[in-house]
Amino acid sequence: MSSLDIERASSLCLSPPSGKMAGIFGEGATGLALRALAGPLLRGETVVAVDGGNRFDPYAIARAAQALGGSGKEALSRIRVSRAFTCYQMEALLARKLPGALERFDARLALVLGLPETFADADVPYAEACRVFRNCLSALRRVAFAGVRVVLVGRGEPPARNHHSVGPVPGNRSGFFRHLVRTSDPVLLLRPGEDGRAWELRQGGS
Repeated sequence: MSSLDIERASSLCLSPPSGKMAGIFGEGATGLALRALAGPLLRGETVVAVDGGNRFDPYAIARAAQALGGSGKEALSRIRVSRAFTCYQMEALLARKLPGALERFDARLALVLGLPETFADADVPYAEACRVFRNCLSALRRVAFAGVRVVLVGRGEPPARNHHSVGPVPGNRSGFFRHLVRTSDPVLLLRPGEDGRAWELRQGGS
């Protein structure tokens, strides 16, 4: 598929069905998602982003905005970013801060970068990580059911044979990735291919 096609696929993931959360997962997912934001931002939409693990790159948005004939500065002025480096910080942002930020900035699009990666810390017991992960998802579902478009973005490589797995994380934490892939709709999966990057877009639970 051409690069234009994958850019269109990533743009589709910015508009999940009502009450659903979209996903973009794989190597290069963050850059792809940020480039896709340029269009909505230039059209005047405000975006609230929660960044797990310092993945947000403003230059990717600015360059994409300029490629569309707009102003990178103007696009970036409409995005609000909060950062989380642990699963506990991610939980606090999603459950306590995100709803208020969406209301305050009149934003209807929430981008969550690196959610499952913040759960890779082996110092957090697995049972505790599961509890916090469920709280994060519950908070995001409430936001989605309130009419906000929620887009989850994570890196990792879905293996060719098991399309529910999204990349290596320590031990039993890989289940967090797999769960997000199963529940995201639409979901765009990126993986290395023989002729470069291969990708797959799934919609409607297919």
